[in-house]
Amino acid sequence: MPKKTLSGFVLQASRHLLQADGYTSRIIDTAEGRVHYYRAKSQGTLPVMVFLHGLGAHGADLTPLFRSLRKYARGIVVMDLPVHGLSEAPRSGVLPSALNQMLFEALDTILKQDGPALLFGNSLGGLAAIRYTNYAPSNVHSLVLSSPGGAPVNDEKLQRLRQIFATATQERPSEFVNRLYNKPPLHRRLMEAEIKLRYANQNVQRIFDHFDPDHLLSPQEIQAIQVPTLMIWGKQDRILEEHVEFYREHKPAHFRLEEPAHFTHCPYMEMSEELAIQIRNFARLHA
Repeated sequence: MPKKTLSGFVLQASRHLLQADGYTSRIIDTAEGRVHYYRAKSQGTLPVMVFLHGLGAHGADLTPLFRSLRKYARGIVVMDLPVHGLSEAPRSGVLPSALNQMLFEALDTILKQDGPALLFGNSLGGLAAIRYTNYAPSNVHSLVLSSPGGAPVNDEKLQRLRQIFATATQERPSEFVNRLYNKPPLHRRLMEAEIKLRYANQNVQRIFDHFDPDHLLSPQEIQAIQVPTLMIWGKQDRILEEHVEFYREHKPAHFRLEEPAHFTHCPYMEMSEELAIQIRNFARLHA
């Protein structure tokens, strides 16, 4: 369970609000540890939608997005990635292989009943969504990626990312908030404090330590994706803005790339309704 900090309070408050809205809070025991997720059934006709968040986020952070889509889907599943939210760290250590095994085993268990599903992933969650789609394509109906991580980068760009996720989150959290928003919210001071707590987590830092060429995507992994895929990369992404070129160069013909002028790295934070409409229309197109 999370420590009794501001971050822990935010996590538990989000959990109670989602439970009051009809979402159940569930745990799956995997070989590497426990994975937490939220689930809600619905009467919609579109596939079950599964949501994967980014580094340092929690599943509940995507609430404005999946709440808008719930009535259109047969169900909603919102994951806490390993070492995030109420999910545990892998027993064998915070290594890419263990993180993937833990998440993939949990998704397999869920999607045996609910799949094939539309899989949405933002940032680090986008990288996880790509790799799970190639791992278990029969469980994935379609794929929506929002500024996915995992593009190979040179040392200069990797150092820039380290400064953003390590240095800025601890020493200049105000700068990090400015990167996430076009217009920062009134509660930005609370958000800055929350960011410092989340990214100070040693396990979150260990995930970033493995962002090196051996663990990043290859062109072959992108080209191997067979399911219908929508990639959304906002022109106001101020975190991974240069990484879109890797996907633009290597994406298969069936990839659809949208670049909204005002979307940021995490568009669900400011433009959740517009993002939900894009996801809904894409799901209907391939239903």
